[in-house]
Amino acid sequence: MKTLLVQNRGFGDVMWTEPIVRHFLSEQEKVSIFTSYPCIFDNYPNQNLYINQMEKLLPLQEAPISLQLGEKPQMHLLECFREQAGIPNMELSLPQIHLSTEEKKRKIEKPYAILHLDFYHHSVNFRNVYGINWREIISHLQEKGWEVYQISPQNDHLVAPWIPTPDFREVMSLLYHSNLFIGLDSGPSHIASSLQIPSVIFFGSVNPQFRHLNQHKKVFLQSPCSFANCYHEVPMQFGQPCRLVSEREAPPCCIQKTDSVILAIESLLQEKL
Repeated sequence: MKTLLVQNRGFGDVMWTEPIVRHFLSEQEKVSIFTSYPCIFDNYPNQNLYINQMEKLLPLQEAPISLQLGEKPQMHLLECFREQAGIPNMELSLPQIHLSTEEKKRKIEKPYAILHLDFYHHSVNFRNVYGINWREIISHLQEKGWEVYQISPQNDHLVAPWIPTPDFREVMSLLYHSNLFIGLDSGPSHIASSLQIPSVIFFGSVNPQFRHLNQHKKVFLQSPCSFANCYHEVPMQFGQPCRLVSEREAPPCCIQKTDSVILAIESLLQEKL
């Protein structure tokens, strides 16, 4: 029995534990995983996976494997996890999610794009995106005959019709049939990547190479900065404050141009063709 203890992190971070689980299951191991986001493993097609079952914690035949971030911030999440799991030769792969038949049902008939633009509070302003004329972006997509919706647990900072998504399974279901995802470096962006949905993803001080394996069907937008990717400079920290502006100002790495977003959209559509 392999027991994986996942430290409390964001949903997108925890998604990258799935390849570790999949690897051990492929070796005919039984796997017990403890995580704050068990919904990642809903509908998992293996009976040897046990999720948040305390009775599987004791007795243990071998020490639990603690999967946590922060000790080596300048490393991809999955590389960090496989090192901690003691499987350094495991092939890197995208996380897999498994939708039920009901979750796969199409809910919106027309082609549609999904926006995810949740606004982080001031001390984490390096995760936001600034400077974009969203009316122009939405208009550009609507001219293609697409509908545009915004997902968020709460109806604030909205620029498009809102679809409440308090549950990540709802996000998965909605993204499954979407034509395009535009949003922040966040949990929904990793779901879109896993489902191979063309995506425009905004990065501030986070290095996209440490969060995504490749740029297949993805465009990363990140503006230049003299302290680029400073998020990863401090071990065991959730980023660090911008050294160039205050918490109530837009960090340079987060300021984008509307035209850049439109060009990114068009490049993804050309790639799809």
